[in-house]
Amino acid sequence: MSDRHFELPAHPNAEYYRKQAKHLHHAYAAGDAAAGARVADVLGGRAGERFLLSDAQFVLAQEHGFRTWPEFRAHVESRGTTEERPVSRLMGIRPGIYASMAGTLLAELRRDTPAALRRLRAYVPRHATTTSGATAGLRDARLIIARELGFPTWQELLSFTEKSRHDLGERRRRRQQLHREAEALLAGDTDRLARLTAEQADTLLHMLAGPDVRLGKELGAPRAAVAVLLRKATDLDLPLTGAARFNRVDYVRLLLEAGADPGTRALGVTPLENAVYHGNTEVVDLLAVHTIVPQALWIYAACGRLDLVRACFDADGMLRPDAAPARPDLADTGAGFPSRLPPTDDPEEIVGEAFVHACQHGRIEVVRWFLDHGVHPDVAPYLGRTGLHWAIPGGRLPVIRLLLERGADPSTRDDLLHTDADGWLRITFAARPHDPEAQQLHNLIASGPIR
Repeated sequence: MSDRHFELPAHPNAEYYRKQAKHLHHAYAAGDAAAGARVADVLGGRAGERFLLSDAQFVLAQEHGFRTWPEFRAHVESRGTTEERPVSRLMGIRPGIYASMAGTLLAELRRDTPAALRRLRAYVPRHATTTSGATAGLRDARLIIARELGFPTWQELLSFTEKSRHDLGERRRRRQQLHREAEALLAGDTDRLARLTAEQADTLLHMLAGPDVRLGKELGAPRAAVAVLLRKATDLDLPLTGAARFNRVDYVRLLLEAGADPGTRALGVTPLENAVYHGNTEVVDLLAVHTIVPQALWIYAACGRLDLVRACFDADGMLRPDAAPARPDLADTGAGFPSRLPPTDDPEEIVGEAFVHACQHGRIEVVRWFLDHGVHPDVAPYLGRTGLHWAIPGGRLPVIRLLLERGADPSTRDDLLHTDADGWLRITFAARPHDPEAQQLHNLIASGPIR
């Protein structure tokens, strides 16, 4: 199964985009509605008077956030052939959701909010040095959303969104066709399961990894029935990635025992990355016993491996050059929402990533070590989300108390939801507002920084 964008070549170059401009020019001349909409979005009514190849090139440049075609071409040529296609991270989300996100972002740009201005500068090259977001338009807001999700343009985001929804529907139909087999699995009917094909076994194992509310952390099916499918299956790695994402602890354990590879990348991420992103600490601990992939500071911190965290720094306390061969990208979670500004090589940013993931997984000794070595308790490498924001969903009470003792500010709001620590708490416990844990966390957060 490919985890790459379905339309772009492996390494888009200037010649590829020249051909794209020619295709747009011809499609517009032929009266293609989609081409007409793209051209009108950039040129307005001017295209009705004339539309040359140079105009088509200008449209492509504008769609990618550049002022002119020469600027866009120079950017493409400067990348060489090392840049991969964007990972396809969408999970059947409706295009209207992204349109709504772009509209909200545009309103923030018009209000000149600092967070929106940072996103504008980061993702729209023609606004890289602007001092005000008020000059941006809807096309700019749309491009920001697309770029944050790994797509070069808004049109490519919409195109893949539609394909994603179609593929999701196809997968659901295939699963419905296996309804009786799924019932046999849950009922432990090993005789019926023994007659399934390898492809059917693969599908059922992948289904078992999902977030069905009947299953939870437990295996959710008789072990003997699952064992029949494991013997037939051709791919155990994809179910492992799904089980890690959905916190299927017992299933992860069984798949590892059956030989699933915890170091593989399925759908763009390793099982360990998936477990870290989704806050599934029990699964993180299970996987880390087998192997830690990728080997990077933020993963070590999330796993609570203080020994490996320390080894990422030299005797002078400087971050080693090889400490971050892989960087986290929360867009890989499949949630379909923006996660961060483009990562830089700034050591403080790299350390900040590790710090908040240590907070997320309650690794208090790692959190304390970072704080003792000068990390600010309110560091926020992901669109304003501080360690407090990350610690709340998992109910990491000792970490939250430590952060407040070291001066963390619970009134800090993130850039995406514009929510402070108590707001994140309300979101986390929305379905169970009277949970004693929620009240305990609320009382602690309401006390503010502990002096």
